Amino acid sequence: MTPWQGIALIFGTNIGAGILSLPYAGRNGGFLALFIALAIAGILTTLSMMYVAEVSLRTNKPLQLSGLAEQYLGHWGRWLVFAAIAINGTGALIGYAAGSGELLENILGIPPTVGTLLFFALGTFIMYKGLEATGVAEAVITIAMAGIVVILVMWTFIGPGIEFENLWILRPYFIIPIMNLAVFTFMAQYVVPELARGMRDKHPDKIVPTIIGGMVATGITLAAVPFAALGLMGTNVSEVVTVSWGQELGPIAYYLANLFALFAMMTSFL
Repeated sequence: MTPWQGIALIFGTNIGAGILSLPYAGRNGGFLALFIALAIAGILTTLSMMYVAEVSLRTNKPLQLSGLAEQYLGHWGRWLVFAAIAINGTGALIGYAAGSGELLENILGIPPTVGTLLFFALGTFIMYKGLEATGVAEAVITIAMAGIVVILVMWTFIGPGIEFENLWILRPYFIIPIMNLAVFTFMAQYVVPELARGMRDKHPDKIVPTIIGGMVATGITLAAVPFAALGLMGTNVSEVVTVSWGQELGPIAYYLANLFALFAMMTSFL
């Protein structure tokens, strides 16, 4: 795995269903409260990822987080980490099952159940092909996602425009509630063992810059979407931001926003 593929893996894992709800979660606290929550969650997660990377590099066996926890903390550590990942993963998969079907219905007009099955079939096939195929897929989809975000944000600025009074709002007591979703959006700790294993032979000195690069790219994207959406619509954002954002900008933007949401779910699924 190359450093660029590693950055794409981290970015794609982080940018999933959570980003679609960030503007709604931050609408009452204001963009500044959301930004502070993202900064705190991002810094702490980056530090924890470096810990996991160092442990992975010092361990000869190709272990996942639960295996690493068992080796260094015992059986209770393995089961705690396994429970955390299982709970988080199950919730995410339920979201992807429901969301992917609805998104493909919006884009292609196919029944939601068929859309969900197609989504899971494609994602499973990519993972079956292995870590290299996953890295390539993450890189390609990540580039497409970044392009769509740039288009939507610039479209918002050039088209209807941003009302900056919607953004200079800070209600500090909302930072903690927003933090719950902010932490969920930074969930790339799970892929650090794969990242370390994929880069340890050819690029061991690039693992830390890759982690930092992936997290910085994530943070910029997580902040850019609420910045544009809240600046445009204020508190009148939908629970899934792509719905109201697309409706505000027109039909082409609606399809682009739904495509971005579908890509975001696919990268996190992988």
